Amino acid sequence: MGIVETSENAKNLILQTHYYKATYEQIKNLYLEIVEGLKHKVISVNDDFGEICSELPHMSVVAKIINLGDPLETSIDFYIDSEYLVASNKKATKFIDIVLKKIEEKYPFKGVSLHQ
Repeated sequence: MGIVETSENAKNLILQTHYYKATYEQIKNLYLEIVEGLKHKVISVNDDFGEICSELPHMSVVAKIINLGDPLETSIDFYIDSEYLVASNKKATKFIDIVLKKIEEKYPFKGVSLHQ
């Protein structure tokens, strides 16, 4: 059981906030495609707060997508609560890695933790 969360100040590179040269809508729509392709059930999409909640059995994910004023600078962070008996954090980190790689296939990566 465990919680994995990304942030600006995370020590692990994969768990740092990632920034892309894309609009909020572009990242949101691609993220929705990715999680649906990974068989997640989308529970809610809240554009006011930039949050998308999805779940699998034993794992719930909140993705926070924020446009930072520049129309082409959007960040994504994750809060994952998983309940696997073995390798819970590893499975959550793998999910984050898969999502970020798929985003980077479509939109230019600007960097990590750009606004510390």
